[in-house]
Amino acid sequence: MNALVYGWAFQAGLGVMIWMMARLCRTEVKNPITLVVAGHFWNVGVTAGVIGILAGYGSPMKWLEFPSMVWPILLVSYSMIVVWLVVMFAARSKGDVFISQWYLLAACFSFPWLYLTANLFLNVFQKTGVAGPAIASWYANNILFLWMVPVGLASSYFIIPKIVGKPIHSYQLASFAFWGLVAISPWSGAQDLIGGPLPAWLPAVAGTAQILLLIPVLAIAFNHYLTVKGHHRLVELSPSLRFTFFGSIGYAITSVCAALLSSLTLARYTGFSFAQDAVALSGVYMFFTMTMFGAIYFIVPRITGCEWISGGRIRFHFWWSTYACIALCVLLLAAGFSHGAAADTWDSDMSGAITFSYGYLVGLILAWLFIVAANAVFLHHLALMVCKRGRQAGAATLIHPAAPYDSAELVITTEGAEA
Repeated sequence: MNALVYGWAFQAGLGVMIWMMARLCRTEVKNPITLVVAGHFWNVGVTAGVIGILAGYGSPMKWLEFPSMVWPILLVSYSMIVVWLVVMFAARSKGDVFISQWYLLAACFSFPWLYLTANLFLNVFQKTGVAGPAIASWYANNILFLWMVPVGLASSYFIIPKIVGKPIHSYQLASFAFWGLVAISPWSGAQDLIGGPLPAWLPAVAGTAQILLLIPVLAIAFNHYLTVKGHHRLVELSPSLRFTFFGSIGYAITSVCAALLSSLTLARYTGFSFAQDAVALSGVYMFFTMTMFGAIYFIVPRITGCEWISGGRIRFHFWWSTYACIALCVLLLAAGFSHGAAADTWDSDMSGAITFSYGYLVGLILAWLFIVAANAVFLHHLALMVCKRGRQAGAATLIHPAAPYDSAELVITTEGAEA
């Protein structure tokens, strides 16, 4: 999970953030060498962290398992990158500030705050014991909802209007959802510790905040639906829109699952079980990763000046990724409920209860193989684009060829390299 979060999610997110901020601000990155150097240092930190975990020097805290020597490297590297996003925003051309820029700026500042706070308490002030899991749970939950969600929604609010050819339906609704997410999310994070040795009010407040986060989710879903209304045919044709559309569904599913598992009734069977991993993976893969794939399919042709080679490869990548991430979440939820129900019986110990989840966990292997196959095809496709071996720039590559005289054809031209 640490390799997935820091090795993939953060790097994909940072790449999309840099390109999108430059495009929305209509300005250039002033110091690209610093970004490249900082990116290499980030890779060094992630590599050292993964090796440290495998060597037995990791921490038991959720999403903070890297050895303590690694966090300053990641924090400084991240700061060296996002400072230039803030500089670009300050030097932007005169005009309105887009909702995507709001989310990008929120992501710029949220990670240093979360990462520095968690590591100061855990690694500098040594506040472990009962406080340690509470801090780690707060950190992991807010990395998902205060960093990944803003970056993913910034991409969604950028991609959807570009493909459908019209602005967001309601900026007032988008603003309401943004401030709701920023105001409520920091209060969540300890709901997965219901039943643990903590003051009862702490997970109760966190669970209430997690349920209240469904309000901005509903506002975002409604806004996206009304923006795409009348253009749903494009979801079948556009790679960017299809991945983004699925990612938006993944965001709603993640939020609903997190809210349901925050209830006292279900926490009895899901607390301290694999069900919490299902929520984490649905957020990281079903929402964030699929949304980043949509952004990559949109951005890369504009950078390389050539088109994606094959709609069939994109279709393969989408469907295998879709089946895999759905299977992962369903199997982990089933394993969590089975594990939790067994652990809830009076004569069962924790190690014995885990055996009830064994069959579901074996099934995860097949889901991960699907993900490996899908991403191998994507990686090969991307490598050809980076090497400028793609199709000559012209009509955008569609998942399915548009039918003759299809009304979507005129709009879908906004996706190609020449747009």
